[in-house]
Amino acid sequence: MKSILVIIMLLSIWINSQGQDKPFVVLPEQLNDNRFAEWITPYEQHGVFYFRKTFNLKAVPEKFIVHTSADARYRLYVNGQLVTWGPAAGDPENWFYETTDIAPFLEKGENLLAAQVWNWGRQNGARQTSAGTAFILQGDSPAEHISNTNRSWKTIKDEGYHVLEMNAVTVGGGYIAGGSDSLIAANHPWDWNLLSFDDSAWQEPKELGKGNHAGLDTWKGTAWKLQPRVLPPMEQKKEATPVLLEIKGMPLPEMHDKQLSVEVPANSRVEILLDNKVLTMGFPRLIVSGGKHSKIKIQYQEALFNPDGTKGNRNEWQGKTMKGYYDVFISDGEERIFEPLWIRVFRYVKITINTKDQPLNLLDFQNIYTAFPLEQKGTFTVNDELLNNVWDASWRTLRLCALETYIDCPYYEQVQYIGDSRIQALISIYVGGEDRLAENAIRQFYNSMHPMGLTKSAHPTSGVQVIPPFSLYFIAMVHDYYMLRENREFTGKFIPGIKFILEWFIGRIDKNGLLGPLPYWNHIDGGTQFTNGSPPGISDGGSAHMSILLAYALDKASELLTEYNYPCDAERYLTLSASLKQSTMKHCFNSEKQLIAETPAQEQFSQHTNIFAILTDTFEPELQQEAAQRILDDPSLIQTTLYFKFYLFQALKKAGMGEKVVDLMSEWKTFLHNGLTTFPEHGINSRSDCHAWSAHPMHAFLTITCGIEPGSPGFKTVDIKPAPGNLSDFTGTMPHPLGEISVAYKNLNQKTFTIHLPDGLTGTFTYKDKSFPLKNGENNFHL
Repeated sequence: MKSILVIIMLLSIWINSQGQDKPFVVLPEQLNDNRFAEWITPYEQHGVFYFRKTFNLKAVPEKFIVHTSADARYRLYVNGQLVTWGPAAGDPENWFYETTDIAPFLEKGENLLAAQVWNWGRQNGARQTSAGTAFILQGDSPAEHISNTNRSWKTIKDEGYHVLEMNAVTVGGGYIAGGSDSLIAANHPWDWNLLSFDDSAWQEPKELGKGNHAGLDTWKGTAWKLQPRVLPPMEQKKEATPVLLEIKGMPLPEMHDKQLSVEVPANSRVEILLDNKVLTMGFPRLIVSGGKHSKIKIQYQEALFNPDGTKGNRNEWQGKTMKGYYDVFISDGEERIFEPLWIRVFRYVKITINTKDQPLNLLDFQNIYTAFPLEQKGTFTVNDELLNNVWDASWRTLRLCALETYIDCPYYEQVQYIGDSRIQALISIYVGGEDRLAENAIRQFYNSMHPMGLTKSAHPTSGVQVIPPFSLYFIAMVHDYYMLRENREFTGKFIPGIKFILEWFIGRIDKNGLLGPLPYWNHIDGGTQFTNGSPPGISDGGSAHMSILLAYALDKASELLTEYNYPCDAERYLTLSASLKQSTMKHCFNSEKQLIAETPAQEQFSQHTNIFAILTDTFEPELQQEAAQRILDDPSLIQTTLYFKFYLFQALKKAGMGEKVVDLMSEWKTFLHNGLTTFPEHGINSRSDCHAWSAHPMHAFLTITCGIEPGSPGFKTVDIKPAPGNLSDFTGTMPHPLGEISVAYKNLNQKTFTIHLPDGLTGTFTYKDKSFPLKNGENNFHL
């Protein structure tokens, strides 16, 4: 080859050597090859650091491709302009880099590459893994190698930045999303990313070694196994300035052109309360001038708190107090923009300003909304405004729980859990037609697998938490993808891990045919009567719930293994599943209640276990409708929370009672009546106002009310089984790889269904006990 072709940075590199190609560069050769960039690091490990390099160009090239990454986070500037930021969240064994064409930002003559890199160490959020502060930039071809990181770069630590440790008391609930920022403007090297900045006092960085990847002999290499980013850049857009509610310490000023402008007198303390009206997420920007040495505290929260710690109606703010994480900016008298290093989440913002001997001008406060670029392609409209609002708030909930990974909640944790992500992936595909986040989550959960056979409960994370039921949900998540997307190669990669997980559980089946004692935290549903979210029978063995959940995973795995030509394993799993169901009925079925108890002692009963008894056909099909009605009617059962109602809705659909699902949306309507603009973790006063799992009504509207589901793996055919219930009309659409599927319903003198399928898709329409074939284009049914 005439030049080095970097197809993916340091993953697949071919070089020209006497006319013959070498398939990979081995590590000893790479270690001494100056064509490869060095990971560079400052002389301290934690804080905010800057790296700079200048270089000359005789002409501006048509393209100039660079690959960049850092630990923990970075922003890359070219001649003062932000061009990319990252890296996308991963772990050292799977560390992402971004690829960017910086040619549009280059100029003839001298140019500047500048990177801001930060790593707060123990104060990083739980989602952030780290192997030590470092930065790498690799030019794509020989012409671009001039940009490679090495000792020709310069570095300095920002002495203006300090991390603020946050805790549950300050924030208002259990918190693991990381520290906040304190910036002393006088100590910050303003304009550090401009060519005109004098960096003569900056140091030469240390070199750690060449970029590394899993294909190399890595025992001598650097810690980060690099691979290309698989997700697109985040969506970013400027939002309007929040509404000014109150100022304490001075008269309330007028807002001109919806811009916040306040002159705070010298030697005064002023508190400003803002309301964004809806929950949002992003990088807020505070613009100030003057007021040298003024201390500005910017505090963010989803909701305000009553004196008793409750939240109540989110629209009511008088008499309430602010809790929440906060940033601090100490002004230097110049006009400055303060923007935090990482996203902030808020509806309410409290800005507290303490001035010294100069007045301070607060010129504006605006948020740069930042989230994964999900596009709402699916729709659901009905002649019920509150249900339409449930759809809208569910979408906002989902969007605020999606960044470089799925996140369970944007404010308190920002962690990608399997239990949450399964629901998020389904909504992303059904409503957004978006499968990249789902694929990324599946890969990352698989990468978290431990040698003993289970995944982590959440990944990427800096710590290790194991929730065995979540490993079973991982299998269900792979099966979901298998049904919704025709990507046999992708799904097949996870078969060994699926078998590994199941063998961990199978080895723990007791002599009575139920699962025996289980280690780790077997969380099923928090906020219930379950102890710490775990059902009875975990420590001593005999958990009906876990036994049936294992059968659920075995059934789904059997389908996958049959597809991938493991017939013996598939048959074995079906046999084991049948045995678990029979043993559960034998030891835990209560003839008086006609429901399954949590353990053979039959002292406690839950909706949860009986829901899965329906989903797994542990209850015979002809008995499922009666069982479902008992689940709904019996108040003595341990009740499901918002999260587990996802499975309740699926069980009602399976039992032929999907029409009841719309009536069960009353809890979500109550949240709207109480001013929430997203849906919470559990109830009105629960910790998080935005929790991904609570967005699942969107999935129910499309899969149950409209009844749209795959009829075969890969969504090659469609089954449509609508359950309109008491609704007089509705229209729903969902994106399919071949085009849009739509279902419209009207109930006037007769029930009318109009179904449209894209070209190339056929299926079956079923209503009550009648089934009809569906063809491409429009299908009309009058029943």
